Amino acid sequence: MPTQLKLDGPNFLQALDLIQPPLDSNGRRDAIKNASQIIAAVVKTYEDNVKAGEVGENGQGPSGTPSKGRQTGLVYGRIQSGKTRAMITSAALAFDNKFQVVVIVTSNNNRLVEQTYQDFRNGLSGGIRVFSKSHFGQEESQAKSILQTGNGGIVIVCAKGSTRLNQVITFLDGIGAGEYPALIFDDEGDQATLDTHNLARSTRDPFIQPSTIHSLLHDPAIHSLRESLPRHIFVSVTGTPSGIVLQNVDSRSKPAFIELLEAGRDYIGGEVFFSDPNPANNKLIAVIDENERLDLLNGGSADLPSGLKQAIMYFLLSAAAAGVDRGWPDDAKGYKLLCHPSVKTSDQDTVAALIRSFLTDLSGAFTNASHHLYNDLVGTYSSLKLQNQNIPFIGELLSVISQYMNSREILLLNSNTTGEDLPFSRYFNFLIGGNTLGRGLAIRNLLVTYYVREAKKTQMDTMYQHARMFGYRKSTLPFTKVFLPPQLYERFRQIYISDEGLREFVQKNLDALDSLPVRITKDIFATRRSILDARMIDVLVPGRQIYPNYPYFSSPQSGLIRKKIHRKLRSLLPSGYLGAKSGRDGVRINVDVAKKILALVKTNGTNIWNDKKIAMIVSYLGQQYTEVVLKFRKANRTPGDKNGLLYQGVLTGSDVRSDVASDVPVLWLFDMKFTHDVDGWDGSEFIYPTLVLPENAQLVIFNRS
Repeated sequence: MPTQLKLDGPNFLQALDLIQPPLDSNGRRDAIKNASQIIAAVVKTYEDNVKAGEVGENGQGPSGTPSKGRQTGLVYGRIQSGKTRAMITSAALAFDNKFQVVVIVTSNNNRLVEQTYQDFRNGLSGGIRVFSKSHFGQEESQAKSILQTGNGGIVIVCAKGSTRLNQVITFLDGIGAGEYPALIFDDEGDQATLDTHNLARSTRDPFIQPSTIHSLLHDPAIHSLRESLPRHIFVSVTGTPSGIVLQNVDSRSKPAFIELLEAGRDYIGGEVFFSDPNPANNKLIAVIDENERLDLLNGGSADLPSGLKQAIMYFLLSAAAAGVDRGWPDDAKGYKLLCHPSVKTSDQDTVAALIRSFLTDLSGAFTNASHHLYNDLVGTYSSLKLQNQNIPFIGELLSVISQYMNSREILLLNSNTTGEDLPFSRYFNFLIGGNTLGRGLAIRNLLVTYYVREAKKTQMDTMYQHARMFGYRKSTLPFTKVFLPPQLYERFRQIYISDEGLREFVQKNLDALDSLPVRITKDIFATRRSILDARMIDVLVPGRQIYPNYPYFSSPQSGLIRKKIHRKLRSLLPSGYLGAKSGRDGVRINVDVAKKILALVKTNGTNIWNDKKIAMIVSYLGQQYTEVVLKFRKANRTPGDKNGLLYQGVLTGSDVRSDVASDVPVLWLFDMKFTHDVDGWDGSEFIYPTLVLPENAQLVIFNRS
């Protein structure tokens, strides 16, 4: 009987009431659904892999020795969709269901750690004590008392740095936390946590030790965080899980369950900004010159390039319009423009100086119609007017800007400033940064994004985390715009398509999570190569035939498989398909039918073809195609060894070129014989499959471990 959850406990109900801004009925329902799904999966995994009877509504607390099964899960959210809120409500629900320790490990970024600490303090009931770095070595007695009395629970917020992780492990040991059911949330679990020595170990030296942070979190060979909490479930939380799902199946980072975190109704994401192939169709997008980054950073000019000028003027006008229409933000931190020029702090300093100079010059145009920039403001106002018909007249907006312009702030967010409390203006803020802007940091009341950062090798997970324009911004959408060159728009669009494809595939294949395919495109990597095992990563490349290197020919099983396949072929192919022409011409079949055929086929493939994985790949391709061409013919092949090794596929170059030109994938089934005896083969024909991907197919990467 499945474990039941207690959904009306005091911690969970109070956490729902404490969420800011307060939830309406729809938001409350969504929050309850997300937290209950996450903790239901956590409790079930705990029951199955740690110790039954300890957690859940009727859990009796710790008893006996726990086991060590698969204890890892993944919460797959969307960028800026409220993952921290979901962790807070899930933690509260976990406490009501007999968990007593929750550890939050988050990015090694002082500002983000402090933000997370304050969010948990403000979001949990008074019965839960939240600890951070200032408490390590100071508050052990209180934490131990809370655990021993069972009166409440403890939350520990910790950065992913070696010093802090060692402090937390010592703290947990000192309070005896290993005796109690625990939940570890790894915020942005694809960052820092994954073993960055995987590639080197798989290509150079199998004895290379895991990377430091990975070891301190996961390694059973040392006293890691997970080893210090024998009764725990570890849950990665991220909106960009490519690196996690591409881990080897025996990795402790590989999830045993995945919960899709749904965003609320007011969430604005990739569909709003990047779904259209033509950015000109989207009023929220302003396409700037493809070489603007070079003009901005390498031109040596004291003048801003035109795209950034437009972005600044648009921001000032839209912020003034939002201030008149909606009022200035209640948190007194104003509206914001985000400028993402480069990862280098020197480049950020250069851009800040150029913006400062331009704003000084532009100030004269707010009250002087003869100023050389006044007509540019009028043109920008017309652009804003096309997007939002209800904005005030330009004269009123220029008056508002002139009134508040002196209190503007130009703020750098990078490794040199993350420990400071930024002095936001109540009105206009220009944020300039690099990697600090990439993950987790919430930028409230963001109206305009100017994005020209362009890596030589784009990684999908890194770039998508830069989409700070996503979030609960529906109310400010009429005042929002993103300025970027066409090549970066297309990269964001391809990453959006990949993300949606992976989410859809996860939703439909929750029982097949060990090898999830990730769509990639030309010049874009799924994730950083250092965290992947090169021996186990395969890429399905369009324009090639995919075939098993070892066929299955053992009698009598191969004969039974052949009979089943031919029974299916007789119902799908024209009569006389055994003749060369009709079988070679083939027929179009539904992708679901193709999957059923592949389920009948058996091979001994150890290369890119793996029976289980190839069926999943065809299922994934079903998101791009509804049909597959099914073809058949006979073939004889010479084996490369006594086990039937085939060095090459059956199809010739001309066959492949013909199939590649198709608008859908082509599935070949061959009645095959070897040209001479092979161990275990009785001379009978057997079925041998081949899949050919057309040129327009998606590049797909997956782990075949």
